[in-house]
Amino acid sequence: MSEPLESDPSLLVVVLDVNASAWSKSPLTVGNALQQMIIFINAYLALKPENKLVVLASNKRECKCLYPVDRVNTTIERDIRVYEQFRVVDATVLSGVQSMLSGAEETVGDPNQGIEEGQTLMSRALSKALCHIHRVVESTTSKVWSRILVLSAADDSPREYISLMNTIFAAQRMSVLIDICKVFGGDSVFLQQAAEITGGNYLKVDTAGGESMLQTLMFTCLADHYTREVLVAPTNETIDFRATCFCHKRVVDIGYVCSVCLSIFCEMAPVCSTCQTKFSFRIARAESAQSNGTLKQSPKPAAATAAMSSLKLS
Repeated sequence: MSEPLESDPSLLVVVLDVNASAWSKSPLTVGNALQQMIIFINAYLALKPENKLVVLASNKRECKCLYPVDRVNTTIERDIRVYEQFRVVDATVLSGVQSMLSGAEETVGDPNQGIEEGQTLMSRALSKALCHIHRVVESTTSKVWSRILVLSAADDSPREYISLMNTIFAAQRMSVLIDICKVFGGDSVFLQQAAEITGGNYLKVDTAGGESMLQTLMFTCLADHYTREVLVAPTNETIDFRATCFCHKRVVDIGYVCSVCLSIFCEMAPVCSTCQTKFSFRIARAESAQSNGTLKQSPKPAAATAAMSSLKLS
């Protein structure tokens, strides 16, 4: 793999969490956060004329590409005091977010069962981001260093664990950094893993305590691959690497792993629900009862095997 050069252009994919239910509980309003993100995007575009940008927005129901668009809105008022590219990006992103927020209020029904109101389709957004990156890299002759910036305010969705981990490992294989800016709520277990595995930064901004989201983004996420090699990035002392079970979609501390497909379960089962493998259970008898000869002809099992890894395939 080649080393990044100072002259290499960058591709930044910004993923905006526009879940209205999550932002309604945050001390930082979605409008204020969006204004700060627009300033960060303009600063990124001003660094190098060759830099490329993609902006995605996701909520509980859908994921849309806000920029670039096939057709530029010609009704946008021109301002000679504003750089033309900044004007187009700002107006397109702002109108796209407003459209998604208003559309979410008018939507009747829930097309994504299992996703709670305060959760966002993050795996879908990251998958679409990787598709945009692949398209740009394949269509460009020069080397382009890509990274993803996620602005998150919603909670994790355990049902997205499998698809989200697949996108994280795909990003790692493509050498795509994933930076996370968490502005509200507790730490995200899945997004912490995304930043750690891909080599990005996980930033928890205490907006209630007066921390500036824009300042945090400018000092940690604006630098490209080449500059990050000479900077000291912030580190997380504790990273939660817990997984989600495949049966009930819950984050578990101790689970059972299928020895065939490596599916994780919170409860021991005779048949793997993923690959349909059947297991035969070995019964562990009490040693004291065996030595004393007090076992009857049909004794009750003292304990069953504690992990699926110790089960034999039938």
